[in-house]
Amino acid sequence: MIILYLVLAIIALMIITAFYGKFNFKKHWIGVVVIILLLAGTAIFFRQTFFVAGSPYHEIHKEIASTDLSSESVNDIKINQLLDTATQKKDFTSKKVTDKSLQKEIKVLVPKKKDTATYWISIEDADKNRVIHIEYASDALKTSRGIKFGDSVDKVTSAYGSAYRNLTKSDRYEQELVYEDRDNNIELRFGFWDDKVEMIWLTSLDKAPI
Repeated sequence: MIILYLVLAIIALMIITAFYGKFNFKKHWIGVVVIILLLAGTAIFFRQTFFVAGSPYHEIHKEIASTDLSSESVNDIKINQLLDTATQKKDFTSKKVTDKSLQKEIKVLVPKKKDTATYWISIEDADKNRVIHIEYASDALKTSRGIKFGDSVDKVTSAYGSAYRNLTKSDRYEQELVYEDRDNNIELRFGFWDDKVEMIWLTSLDKAPI
């Protein structure tokens, strides 16, 4: 749709440039129609994108009620928990994040024995060793309310309620539901393909979205 608007804008610009100073409506009515359609289409695009309930911009910025996520953990590890260095070395394999811009802020821990999940740990001085992000990566893992990979949108909303952001056709998944616990600084995010959970993330709100 954006490409169409750009093409129309170029055509309109060409028409305006070609007939500048010698405009005649009877001769140039096609150009006038193109410009009107361009303006109307642009207005509709901005309205649907930024101002209509359910639009991407509206969903990202809308206020939602806080959901209690304080019981969420993976292998007994919670978001914002401090993970001491000895435990990190004993139970995890440490890896660098693939994004080079984050390598001075975060390191990744992968458990050596337990069901697979990926833990992002802050290495910044202000909150060193704080767990700021957990990515589920095993069918055996469930959230505190029993949600796992393969579950439907309806099952997620039945478990966690209707206070979520509904991001359709995000850059990662067909649909994402985002819950926030502002009291405990936690975000819980579910990603879906074909109405099935394909992604579960727990993240510190002050670090989301990563």
